[in-house]
Amino acid sequence: MTGGEVATLFTIYANNHESVTEGIEAIRASEQVRSVSQMATVFRQASIPKPGNATRELLVVHDGRKQISQPLTSRGFVCTGPIDIRDGREYWSLVTNHDRETARIKLDEVREQMSAEIHVRSMKQQNRGDAPTTLPVDQFTKRQLEVFQLAREMGYYEYPKETSAGELADELGITTSTLHEHLHKVEAILLGRDGLTWLE
Repeated sequence: MTGGEVATLFTIYANNHESVTEGIEAIRASEQVRSVSQMATVFRQASIPKPGNATRELLVVHDGRKQISQPLTSRGFVCTGPIDIRDGREYWSLVTNHDRETARIKLDEVREQMSAEIHVRSMKQQNRGDAPTTLPVDQFTKRQLEVFQLAREMGYYEYPKETSAGELADELGITTSTLHEHLHKVEAILLGRDGLTWLE
């Protein structure tokens, strides 16, 4: 790629194929995008749970100078999983060997360089003796992961609990029974894993 162009693999999720098509056209219409290619349906063989009824793999060639990834990686941050883009916002999970204060300073530098609005949802420090194991995101649906991460962030798994199931359900706009259903499915997967450590 030349002139600052980069190629990025995206997965677009929607409730129906018409919405997928509308999403692709919206991507093509962006002045930052040079080309959009649809990948063959057999490109990814793994059966990953999908958050919608229709998905499409896209290879998008676009202006990389507007990406925030390089300013983050150049300051010692590494992305640990897929980047979730919803309602005009990007949700990242990052790891770094910086202490909390240095991490805040580095993020301030990125904010200034990219004129970016960055909000940190949570920051947790991993003990050096812990095993570097991450969440098995390929085994969760997008909604299960969202519910579980919010439960952890709001202290649902602390003792004593810092939030209730009802408060969590209200925050997510779902019923308490639906919340428990999501959490039980995630917990059933995690209980089969040893030495799990959370990296965010």
